[in-house]
Amino acid sequence: MRVTTAFNRLLRLPGARVIDVSFTAEGVVVEVALRRRRAACSCCGQVVRSVHDRSSRRWRHLDLGGQRSVIEYRLRRVRCPDCGVRVEAVPWARPGARHTRDFEDLCAFLAQQMAKTPIARLLRVRWDTVGAIVERVVDDHLDERRLCGLVQIGVDEIAYRRGQRYLTSVVDHRTGAIVWMRPGRNAATLQAFFEELGERKASIRAVSIDMSGGYAKAVREGLPDAEVCIDPFHVCQLAARAVDDVRRSEWNARGKSKTKGGKFVKGVRWSLLKAPERQSISQLASLADVMDQNARLYRAFLLKEELRLLYHLENPRTAPEHLAAWLAWASRSKLKPFVKLARTIRRHREGILSAIRLGLSNGRLEGLNSKVRLISHRSFGFHSAAPLVALVYLCCGGLVVMPPLA
Repeated sequence: MRVTTAFNRLLRLPGARVIDVSFTAEGVVVEVALRRRRAACSCCGQVVRSVHDRSSRRWRHLDLGGQRSVIEYRLRRVRCPDCGVRVEAVPWARPGARHTRDFEDLCAFLAQQMAKTPIARLLRVRWDTVGAIVERVVDDHLDERRLCGLVQIGVDEIAYRRGQRYLTSVVDHRTGAIVWMRPGRNAATLQAFFEELGERKASIRAVSIDMSGGYAKAVREGLPDAEVCIDPFHVCQLAARAVDDVRRSEWNARGKSKTKGGKFVKGVRWSLLKAPERQSISQLASLADVMDQNARLYRAFLLKEELRLLYHLENPRTAPEHLAAWLAWASRSKLKPFVKLARTIRRHREGILSAIRLGLSNGRLEGLNSKVRLISHRSFGFHSAAPLVALVYLCCGGLVVMPPLA
């Protein structure tokens, strides 16, 4: 069997045939030729007759027997009537790439499983080359159909770098995948998502968000017919902060930690903040001491628990009455943090009740945010948002990249 025939069967490059093989210090150099005669523009894809010139170009391929493998081809530059002078498209590599599709698919598959540093060491490429490959593979695999038929979505932000630099992510509640991500966390950022959707946004019926005014404004303007659902976690978090504010004021009023009463107030923090069913016996005993010794702290604790109970009612239909009773109690509680919280919740009342009725929360987004942080940390950070966004799409966007297997 001739060596060219063996390498044709071994490499199986689409649309190409092996015409020569050489073994050099660089590795195995495989020279190929296209099976088709006419060239196609790598930018728009149309077939072009006019050839501008030719030059040799190499693409890194999968290793053979532990040696680097390189594909070499006399690449034509064509004169496209629409795009001007462009290089021709080759079927074994993506436009602008210096690695074959098989090599890039393997790199992207590994990037879904592990950090960039061991990938760079395993494939013998630069660390930033891995990021560039991931961006090309994501651009190739990211399907516009992911933005079609959205009904219930969740919106949240995550910090990706110091200096208040954030990414806004949009998740489809039906699939649990991140369908859109962009730097920023204001109304303009989310409005850009709605503009990208165009007429497709008409299918969206509900959006779960936190109490960020920017996101709420964008939803009201972009989706006037959709329901805004306030994330339950953020509501309960505000109640916990109100309890801690009451505790701090009591701690200051009792001489901080210089007195016995101040030390007591400081020591019952977790008894006040944790849910009773998750407290230890000693924490429950401390809570009983709060009930006997400090009526204001115990009232704050009860207000927090009654608000949390709003999301655990046996009959969700009683939620409006339960919330109305809580708002009345909080408003006359004589606890300034809860009076302020009552005003905040009253402004978001419809969104809170919509979340209970539809059963929506941003819990899925918080879990994805943890995964995004892990992706960022295992890559030791990013200097810009684009490589991180591409990696998030790859790992959290439902993309399936198969490694080149026989």
